[in-house]
Amino acid sequence: MLTVSLQPLRALCSAWRAMRQRPLPLLGFSAAAWGVHGLGWALVAASDWIPSAVLAALLHGVGIGLYAGSLLWLVEGLSRAGLALSAGQRPDWRQLYRWHGRSSRHLACGLLNLLAALALTALVGFVAWSLVVFLLPALSPVPALLALLACAAVGLSQVFNACLVLERRLSPSQAFRRGFVLLEHHWAGLLQLVALLALVTSLPTLLLGLLGEALVAGLGVPITVLAVVAASPLVAMTTTNAYHQLLPELEGQAPGRAELNRSDR
Repeated sequence: MLTVSLQPLRALCSAWRAMRQRPLPLLGFSAAAWGVHGLGWALVAASDWIPSAVLAALLHGVGIGLYAGSLLWLVEGLSRAGLALSAGQRPDWRQLYRWHGRSSRHLACGLLNLLAALALTALVGFVAWSLVVFLLPALSPVPALLALLACAAVGLSQVFNACLVLERRLSPSQAFRRGFVLLEHHWAGLLQLVALLALVTSLPTLLLGLLGEALVAGLGVPITVLAVVAASPLVAMTTTNAYHQLLPELEGQAPGRAELNRSDR
C-alpha cells in the first residue's frame, strides 16, 4: 500500500497564500455562516424572556436549528472551497451557499457519528473510572487518562471526514472507518496538524481579544468574533491542503473502497 507523508506546515503556508489571493469571498462566506450561527444563539437566549410558552418553544426550536445548521453550512462550504483551491481550481462561490442534498446529509450524519462516538467513549471511560474508584482507588486516574486518549484518537481520526465525504463521495460509515485507517498510518502528522492549527488560530484570537479588552472595555468580544471569522477559512483550507497531500495514498486504496461499498449494502 502506498503511504505518503503528511506535512502540516506546508499545508498551512499554502492555505495562507490562498487566503491572500482570495480573501473577500472566503471571509464573506465565513462571516455569513457565523452570523447565522450568532442569530441562532440570540433566538435561543431570547426565548427565555418570552412570556408565551408556545412562542418561546418556537423561538427555541428555530434558534437550535439555525445554530446547528449554520455550523454544518460553514464546514461544508469552507471544505468545498478548500478542496477546489487545493486542487488548483477556482471555487464556484454559488455552490457554497446552497444545500447539496445527499452530500450535505452524509456530512451531517458524519458529524453525528463523531459526536456519538465521543459520547460512547466518554461513557465507557466514566463507567470504568467508577469501577476502579470503587475497587482500586489508587489507580483511579488511569481509566480517566485512557478515556481522554481514546476521545483524542476518535477526534483525530475524523479530521478529514468532511473531505472524505465531499471529495471521495464516501458514505458516513465508510468515511468514519477510513478515518481510523488514516489515523493508523498518520497519527503523528494528524497530531502535528491539530496542534499547529490550535497554535496559529487560538493564540492570536485570544491575544487580540485580550488586547482589545485592555484598550477599550467591551471591545474584546467583537475583536474575538472577527478573529474567529478570519481564522475559520484558514483552518478549513489548511485541513483540505493536508488532505490533498494524502490523495495519492487514498487513490492507491481504490480496491479497498470497493470492498467498503460492498460491505455497506
